[in-house]
Amino acid sequence: MSVSHPGLFSTPRVIPVNVYEDARKAPLWEQALYTIWLFSIFLPIDAFQPIRYLCIMGILSVMLIYRSETLPLIARAWPLFPLPIIAAFSIFWTPYPGDAPKSVALMMLTPTMLIVMASRLRASEFLRLTMFAGWMGVLYSVPYFGTYAEGGPYAQKNIFAFHMMLVILLSLGAFLNEEEHIITRLIAILFVPIAFVFQLLAESATSLVFAVVGSAVLIGVKLVWGSASKVRHMRSVALALIIAMVLVVLLVILSMPGSSLVDDFFALVGKDSTFTGRTAIWNAAERVSAEHPWFGVGIDGFWNPMTGLAQTLNENDSKPFGTKLSFHSAFWEIRVHYGFVGLAAFLWAMTWSGLRTSLLWLKEGNLTNSTLLLLYLVILTSCFTESYTTGSANMMVYFLYFGGLAAFRVGERKLLGVARLVERPA
Repeated sequence: MSVSHPGLFSTPRVIPVNVYEDARKAPLWEQALYTIWLFSIFLPIDAFQPIRYLCIMGILSVMLIYRSETLPLIARAWPLFPLPIIAAFSIFWTPYPGDAPKSVALMMLTPTMLIVMASRLRASEFLRLTMFAGWMGVLYSVPYFGTYAEGGPYAQKNIFAFHMMLVILLSLGAFLNEEEHIITRLIAILFVPIAFVFQLLAESATSLVFAVVGSAVLIGVKLVWGSASKVRHMRSVALALIIAMVLVVLLVILSMPGSSLVDDFFALVGKDSTFTGRTAIWNAAERVSAEHPWFGVGIDGFWNPMTGLAQTLNENDSKPFGTKLSFHSAFWEIRVHYGFVGLAAFLWAMTWSGLRTSLLWLKEGNLTNSTLLLLYLVILTSCFTESYTTGSANMMVYFLYFGGLAAFRVGERKLLGVARLVERPA
């Protein structure tokens, strides 16, 4: 008597399997276009003006060529457009409408071009190209060695130091990311100390704190967060514990009688608890906002040579006549120019992007998404003491919103067809 295997004459089972191809494969010429554009805004100097115009035309052409990918994302990213639309309407009430159309065009182009890049690039590719642009910015700054405390190739030292901080975080994130090419990682780690030295020479303690804390976060993500993903719900527990520990420490510090730790921290970053030197400019912003509470003074309506108060602030800050200063607060900048209506639109766009970036990180807490979230938090924090995010087409605006766009995963995979997997019985 012979015994046969029970599955010997069983019918093989056919399993349909979808076959996908990555639809976001921007060719090299397109990636080169984005890199040149990012470099031209990483170094906002007048000499690059013709290059910027050429890049704008090129990226808008990409938007039309790949409209099946770009236009749907523009519609889904509508929270980025209310503020530019309010700015466009403010032409009718701004006291200085001369340059307003150009400013409005730039405000409208900023989210549009960012959305085009988000629809064509993965988050890792965007960070990589931005890092390349940052490296080019570092090399461009080398001949200015010795002038970094005055800003080097930038208008002021804080802006220079902030960009060097971005290079540090982007390069460190790439070095820690094992998915990056080994050559890219080796070059990245070389730029970390170079950018760090440049930042030190700029003597900007605030951006230095951002660089040190941000680097520690990225290293912690690499060493701890990745391991926590292997245990079910461990990331949620770890995140809750971190938040709880931070809250406990803050409560202890604030409840200590006669504690000077808060003042010591502000002194460490070159400030004091009253933000001396900025309270005057914030008081001026409050006065102007009280006169135009709902819709503000309009685009380009305050920082103008014809505005007496603006020139008084320039004089008090030892700035030349006609300098386009800032309120050193993105929130005051928006409120003065666009009122409570514009501020609500700005807060909505910022919150929308922050929530989507956070959810993307919680879903996939890899180094790429961790870097996106870290940069979002750095830029968000800077909004309280700087007005960078109210500008048009700069790196700070891009990092504030790109994470929210990356969460859409538009065009992440393209269905090629259905394959038939034959599973034979054992």
